[in-house]
Amino acid sequence: MTETRVGLIEFGKAIHDSVTVPGLGELPGGQVSAGRAVRGARARLRRGDRIVEDNLRLGIVVRKKYFSSDVEPVTDAGFLKDVFVAVGRRDLGNGDALELYTDDTVGPDLSRPEGAASVVAPAFEPLTGFHAQVQVRDGVLRFGALCSSTRGGQPMRVLGLFGPAGPLEELPSGQVGTVLLGFQCDAPPMAGDTLTAFPSPEFVEQRDGTAVVHGVSDLGQGAVVAAVEVPEGRSAAFTVGVRVRVLRPIGTTFNERSTVIAAGLPVLSLARDGIAVRTTAGSRVFTVGLGTRDLRQNDVIEAYVPSSPPLSPPPPPPVAVVDVNTAPASDLAGLPGLTPSRVATALELRRQQGGFPDVEAFGVAIGLQPHEIVRLRGRATAGRVALPETGVRQLDI
Repeated sequence: MTETRVGLIEFGKAIHDSVTVPGLGELPGGQVSAGRAVRGARARLRRGDRIVEDNLRLGIVVRKKYFSSDVEPVTDAGFLKDVFVAVGRRDLGNGDALELYTDDTVGPDLSRPEGAASVVAPAFEPLTGFHAQVQVRDGVLRFGALCSSTRGGQPMRVLGLFGPAGPLEELPSGQVGTVLLGFQCDAPPMAGDTLTAFPSPEFVEQRDGTAVVHGVSDLGQGAVVAAVEVPEGRSAAFTVGVRVRVLRPIGTTFNERSTVIAAGLPVLSLARDGIAVRTTAGSRVFTVGLGTRDLRQNDVIEAYVPSSPPLSPPPPPPVAVVDVNTAPASDLAGLPGLTPSRVATALELRRQQGGFPDVEAFGVAIGLQPHEIVRLRGRATAGRVALPETGVRQLDI
């Protein structure tokens, strides 16, 4: 695992709920309650006990100037500082939190593009960073979309989308607009670059709480039992079989970070007051058995349930293959290109000559064009027939 959680921004704790940035509008305000908020960091949106979206980016970070209503861009902000951010969502509010992290190996799913836009004219503003006039070539470009650039670098978020009349939610194919990228760009956009947009799924995982390790007993064979405690004011509901992560705090109080050293570990056992239980809901102190030996005092165990992958659509029902030498008129009429007159012709020719040697001969006989005959492939077959003039039986392979 290479993930390191570098900070946490909690909304509803800042002195001001929002500030107005010229040309961009209102940005929500939050307080850095752990670690540091670094411009460009990846982020997860935590809403209650759910992670509702991942791979957000701190594309713009500003602070209010002292004794002024103006704002200024900053590259980072430390513990207990108020910040105002743009991440590609407009619904950040009190109680939400952005979990900031770095991860060198695990990236977002970029397998299903939903739009592509060409950069026409790039530009830069000291307060809001990079933006560019673009023209959508394919699909649609949406506000908040995850996008990659032909110039490489980490995927970015569309922090703002604007047309001649103001902010937009989406820009359809063929339309020209302005996309705001802020300070996410590893390489500045240039004319002729392509931005490819990808959808971002809602709901990533359910968090069931955390517990701090106070003591560890090694059971051998790669397993331990740990005495843990749920922090004061928090709630947790560990269950036998649930998956957990192990986080190891590093740094100081003013720049505390946590490295995820293991993930996907199933809880093997739980006990409260020396008695085995299936769940620890409502309990602050208990023991937990895990299939790892790399566990230390002060590590944090985080229980979670990942979202289920989307169900694949059911396969289409198999298409019934029609035998042109035996099928009734109603079945022949369901074949591509067979009009009522062609069905009548097929039935008459079949009566006269006993059938057709193959599908191509059938199509030619009833007057189908070559492109219409191609459409019969996979839909029609010609079964064995006895030709009247020879009595020879043929098989259409």
